[in-house]
Amino acid sequence: MPFDGIFIKNIAHELNTLLAGGRIGKIHQLDRDAIVLQVRANGENYRLLLSSNPAAARIHLTEKQYDNPETPPVFCMLLRKHLSGGIVRGFKTIGFERIVFMEVETTDELGDRGIKKLVIEIMGRHSNIVLLNPNDKIIDAIKHVDMEVNRVRELLPARTYILPPQQDKLDPTKPETWDVLKAEAPACGRKVESFLLDKLKGFSPVLCREICFRAEVDDGVSASSLKEHELDRLIKALKEMMEGLENRGPSPCLIMDQSLGKPVDFHCIPLTQYPINQSFDFISTAAEAFYNLKNSREFNSQRANDLKKLVEKQLDKLEKRLAINLETYENNKDYEGLRLMGELITANIYALSKGMEKAMLVNYYSEAGETMEIPLDKDRNPQENAQWYFKRYTKARSAFLYAQKEIEAIKSEIAYLESVLFAIDNAEGAEQYAEIRLELVEQGYLKSAVTRGGRKPQPVQALPLRILSRDGFEILVGRNNKQNDKLTFKTARHEDIWLHIKNFSGSHVVIRTGGQEVPDSTLVEAAEYAAYYSQARHAAKVEVDYTYIRNVKKTPGGKPGMVIYVNYYTVVVTPRPPEVS
Repeated sequence: MPFDGIFIKNIAHELNTLLAGGRIGKIHQLDRDAIVLQVRANGENYRLLLSSNPAAARIHLTEKQYDNPETPPVFCMLLRKHLSGGIVRGFKTIGFERIVFMEVETTDELGDRGIKKLVIEIMGRHSNIVLLNPNDKIIDAIKHVDMEVNRVRELLPARTYILPPQQDKLDPTKPETWDVLKAEAPACGRKVESFLLDKLKGFSPVLCREICFRAEVDDGVSASSLKEHELDRLIKALKEMMEGLENRGPSPCLIMDQSLGKPVDFHCIPLTQYPINQSFDFISTAAEAFYNLKNSREFNSQRANDLKKLVEKQLDKLEKRLAINLETYENNKDYEGLRLMGELITANIYALSKGMEKAMLVNYYSEAGETMEIPLDKDRNPQENAQWYFKRYTKARSAFLYAQKEIEAIKSEIAYLESVLFAIDNAEGAEQYAEIRLELVEQGYLKSAVTRGGRKPQPVQALPLRILSRDGFEILVGRNNKQNDKLTFKTARHEDIWLHIKNFSGSHVVIRTGGQEVPDSTLVEAAEYAAYYSQARHAAKVEVDYTYIRNVKKTPGGKPGMVIYVNYYTVVVTPRPPEVS
């Protein structure tokens, strides 16, 4: 929980420094949980984000531009009525509680000045935003809490605002706290991290682990197992952490998992337990960076999942259609035999009669002249049996040719959708997902979204990956079908070299030759990238085709990214990712 009591106390101090004396301008409610207040203070414009989202409750300044709903919610209208034009008098906290009081001086309908409070409670699923009048009566809350939810503490209009019950914990800045820790640790069987979490106000698990790390104490062992010198180091680390925060002020940081490229944590205290801390000048900046990365990653992940579900659903349908057509193809591929039977019956009609169940006739189409047994319907005369075989021939031939055409078209569509699936799995960033979505809209797999103004959204076009080869040649890699098409047929010139993985979906790769001869080392390097950005990424060795751009043509009527090429060569390489700086 990044927004612990220590963090809340320090961000409130930062907001007080930046916004105190500022005037509140526009007020927007982004969704059911979040509010943005525009504040003009010290000649600067600020946007203050307040969120009561259970998974991301927070308060910090933001530079992000958010879309606002067409119709403002009731709570937003209420805030505009009571706080618009008000002067921010300050931000306060009570001890290390996760509650921030934003005091605003306003003028009521009678022209009297008074202090109203906007209370931001950051308490997980109990988070809330509450507006109080000068007498601490609740004007309204973004989430109503009645007796059925909480019998002790109702958050409803006209009720007196009551603070949540305080936890029976110790102030980490007081010397007597350190004595209590030293006295009670030997009798506690809980892990050191849990022991500290139970005892210290405002501390989250990450701060408890940080103290253990700085004290070189295993946070997973029981507190009772700590030796006296380890306990002394633990208390010393706590004391130095709190004194450093008091004397030097906060040092905001953001922790990233470099291997996964996702944010791990952030705080106003350097988290030395992690190998790399990204530092910031302001606590708000660190908080916003964390949530922007987290939300962007989660949003992109949701986008990817939605697109993958759509494509996989279409692939399932195509696989079923393919199976049906393959069965039809197999069942009717011997249609010529039906025609032969009809012709043999016609040729021998004088020797046949109604009531026969089979006929042994000479196959005069065969060089060997062998006899052929032909089943007959005894209730039909010879002419009717011949007509029956011709009808079956016509029907089987039509079914065979239709299935043959369908199989070819379905396999082509499956190959296309597999290339889209590959692009989704390898997309990086919202722009690439937007391009893939637009491609699916253009191909009829998705309905086009419409904005509030009735206009279709125009996503920002993502650029292909650009790599400089070790020999100094520019290598371009398309990351989806639309990029592949643009790269191959618009960006590349006739003298450039085009590469693609053989028999798999993958990126189009282009070497910009500039009219120069390309060395084999650059060809191999580009082929390695073409193999890496393909479905065969994890293979040991793969084949990559290459040819000049002038030998690559768009498949007639084909979908994006589908091409045919001639006069090509093939090189065998091991897939390798580029070293992009």
